[in-house]
Parts: sequence; structure tokens; C-alpha cells
Amino acid sequence: MAMNLEELIEIIEEIAPPDTQESWDNSGIQVAAGPMEIQKVLTSLEITEAVIDEADEKDADLILTHHPLIFGGIKKVDYREMTGSFLVRLLNLGISVYSCHTPFDKLKGGNNDFLAELIGLEEIRGFSDGPEENRIGRIGYLSSPMTLVSMMDLLADRLDMDPEQIRAVGRPDTMIHKVGICTGAGADLMDLAIKNECQLFLTGDLKYHDAQKAKACGLAVIDAGHYGTEKSFAGNFAEKLRAKVDDGIEIIQSEVDIDPFEMI
Repeated sequence: MAMNLEELIEIIEEIAPPDTQESWDNSGIQVAAGPMEIQKVLTSLEITEAVIDEADEKDADLILTHHPLIFGGIKKVDYREMTGSFLVRLLNLGISVYSCHTPFDKLKGGNNDFLAELIGLEEIRGFSDGPEENRIGRIGYLSSPMTLVSMMDLLADRLDMDPEQIRAVGRPDTMIHKVGICTGAGADLMDLAIKNECQLFLTGDLKYHDAQKAKACGLAVIDAGHYGTEKSFAGNFAEKLRAKVDDGIEIIQSEVDIDPFEMI
């Protein structure tokens, strides 16, 4: 049994409405390559050469990613460049791509809620400004305060990461109770963490000057990496989609999503 691509997109967008995306985002259909009848969907954090290989080997008709393949306007498609080579290959293979980026970051039960619940936060609510359903981060409380270094150990365990991949700003013995979270690259929300008197801000992709600012303001920060804080996407969205589609549509999770950074 198969489902028309447009019908499947309607279901995807019922789960994570695209009108909640940030103005700079490009969530939605990235590649409509055909067939228009979808039998198998592969969920993945992003498009890579390995993910395309996997989709081809497993006969997936659609790749559903978190990170959009296309950001901003495209002035040319050049197979010698990364994005161009991916687009050419996907079109040749007849594999479509749909991306659900900031809508899934904001979604109740999406990336930020998943991470907040993973570390045991309670009284979780939207973090950024605006209506609750349009807030991109989360804020909550630990049931029992813990030290910064204990939180780093907890994250390494819960995220199945090498502890050396997790960086922090702050004294190891800093006591943590109130926590702000923004998965992916969330440094733009650091001021809100300070404003909300969080003891810890948890995110990824922290830059040097952001770290200096946090240190000066007395805010502990943990950078668990862009990949580390968002790698749950493939399994999380796959589970939500399986609950919505007929049994005849196979939803599989990528097994080749990897962090591009390695400890050497």
C-alpha cells in the first residue's frame, strides 16, 4: 500500500505545522523527485552522502530531515558543490526530501521537550518570547539540584556521548536547579536565560564570545553539540509519523546519522 506524497505531507504538517517556522527557516518540501506514491520514508537529522546511499539501498521514496537541504535562494545547481551534488543525485534516484526544522523545535514533544524530559526537568514551559505554541526553547527545573559537573556526566550518559565532547562554562561545583534549553545552535537565547535567572543554559554550537559573555554574567553553559542535542529527531519524528499513517507505509530511522566531529 502506498500514499500520495501530497497526502503524506498533509499528515507531516499536521504533526508540525510549517506556519510556526522562523522567518529565516526553510522547512517544507525540498525536493519533489517522484514517485508521487510513497511506500517508504527514511527519517534523518540531515542529508549527507551516506544518508542518500542508505535511502537508495533501502528503497526509500522520501527522506524526512530536520535540517533543510536548501537554505536561502539557490542561484545555480552545480554537481561539483555539496548541495548541488546532493540535489542532482536525489533527482536522478527519484527520492524526494521534506524538512521539518524550527516547527519541530517548537512542537510539544519535539526536540526541546525531548531533551528537557531526558534530563528530568519538571514544570517545563516555552522559553523564548511570543505565544506558548511558538516558543523555540524550553525552561524548567530539576527535581533535585545538582552540580554542573554532575549535569555534564548525566548528559554524556543520556545522550550516549563521549564526555570529552561536552564543553562547559562555569565552575564545576556550580549548583544547578533552573535550566534553559535550546537544541541546536541556541546562543541567541542566552540573554533570555540570563533574564529568567537560569543557573544553566544548555545548547550547542557555542561561540567563543558567547562563552565569555556567559562567564561574565555568571551563567553556567553546557555545549553538548549541535548533533548531540538534536540527534533524537530521527527516532522521535518516526514514532510520531507511524502513529498517523497506515501500516502499509513503512517508516524507518536512519542508521548512518553521525556527528561530523570526532575525538582524536
